[in-house]
Amino acid sequence: MYEYISYIFIIIVIILFICYSYIKLKYGFWLIQPVFHLYDIRYLIFPPGIIEHELPQKNKYTNFKDIETFYYEKTSDHQLQRFVHFINFNYLQNKDNVFMPSLENVSPYFKGHNDKPFISFYTQPELIMDVKTNTTLEERRIIGTITSRPIHVSINKGEKDSSFDAYYVDYLCVDKLYRKQGIAPQMIQTHHYNQRHLNKKIVVSLFKREDELTGIVPLCLYSTYGFSMKNWNKPYDLPAMYTILEINAHNFHFLYDFIRTTSKAHFKIVINSEVANIIELIKTKNIYSYVLMKDDVILCAYFYRKTCVFYEKNVEILSCFASINNFDKNDKEGERLFIQGFKISFWKTAQSNENQFKFAVLEGISHNQIIIDNLSLKTKPQIVSPTAYFFYNFAYHSFKPKDVLIIN
Repeated sequence: MYEYISYIFIIIVIILFICYSYIKLKYGFWLIQPVFHLYDIRYLIFPPGIIEHELPQKNKYTNFKDIETFYYEKTSDHQLQRFVHFINFNYLQNKDNVFMPSLENVSPYFKGHNDKPFISFYTQPELIMDVKTNTTLEERRIIGTITSRPIHVSINKGEKDSSFDAYYVDYLCVDKLYRKQGIAPQMIQTHHYNQRHLNKKIVVSLFKREDELTGIVPLCLYSTYGFSMKNWNKPYDLPAMYTILEINAHNFHFLYDFIRTTSKAHFKIVINSEVANIIELIKTKNIYSYVLMKDDVILCAYFYRKTCVFYEKNVEILSCFASINNFDKNDKEGERLFIQGFKISFWKTAQSNENQFKFAVLEGISHNQIIIDNLSLKTKPQIVSPTAYFFYNFAYHSFKPKDVLIIN
């Protein structure tokens, strides 16, 4: 008996050593980061929440010579234009997708927060010629960028609910000519160091990862689906007693009350940005939201994002990143209405953008999987991509995709 136990123990140790060695070789940088590693049995059994309470220290990845962190609101218009120009040429540029945002598609995400968002630049000096004066000037060339903006996190645990603020990390981007030179780890480490020291109230960050996933236990792991809208027709109307209402700044409080009163019953974790920020995104047409109503009572809600990603020329992707179905889960007629409400509101949104939205992307999170399963019956997805959110400096068990609502 004891001999078998010793064999099992040895096998477990070997498996953990292999996992550790693999992660060290493939994700060396992440090995020393305050994250929930796959091999960490302690966190699997007793997840501590916040991992490092103290301020981060300098290490071999912090680079204060080339990297500067700024409050986003204090960044000059010229520098922000350079930032947008940089991500247009270097962020999500491949044979399948082209990311082409304007400043009006970027800056609203950093407005309306109660805490300050940050932006970091990795720059190097370069000489440029001033054609007017025929003189040589030195300018700092952008080599890499990373941003972070505040979010609220609420974990529903019955009598022991937990709420805290975090930073959502975005636009981690390195110039295509400078990749595989260890710049991205320096960007993450230095930005985190500066962010923590500039705002000591917020200690946790949230990352989103697509395609290749790191050796970290995710907050949530799911698939993102892409559908061509080429053969989609205008959906039929709902029964007369139901209506679809587009949300705007004036009626947003109805949606807010609906989320506040229903989310705890449907989701185990809710992550959202400040109300003022979401309203700003709706006002600037970067986010669209609709609700399905009966007798002035909201039954379902849908959230769409203008991605500024073009699948083909003149074919922009419209993303459904969240939905809420407040019908009873056993109500098949309610499920049918929920799906039809999506089709009508998605069609309305697609038509509102000069018919540029011609490709649908749905993240398999919140209640979106119900819609995805229905769409897949007649339209085969052209894209199925693994996607994950993971915390930085916070360890907690993973959640099922249907139990996660993220609006930001």
